[in-house]
Amino acid sequence: MQVYNSLTFEIDPSVTAVSAILIAFAILALGLVALVRWLGSGRQDSLLSVENTVGVANPGGEAV
Repeated sequence: MQVYNSLTFEIDPSVTAVSAILIAFAILALGLVALVRWLGSGRQDSLLSVENTVGVANPGGEAV
């Protein structure tokens, strides 16, 4: 409630600081998830690799 009142009635630098901390936490969490997926996949050639899908079957049944 205090954050809402400070946003509507006055400009307070603490609101900016809290939002910057929350954004940094979200970026850090996404980076950590990407790192865990990269290390856990066994394929460390690229971070977002989609090229290694040879032999995966389509829903229709034929191999790609």
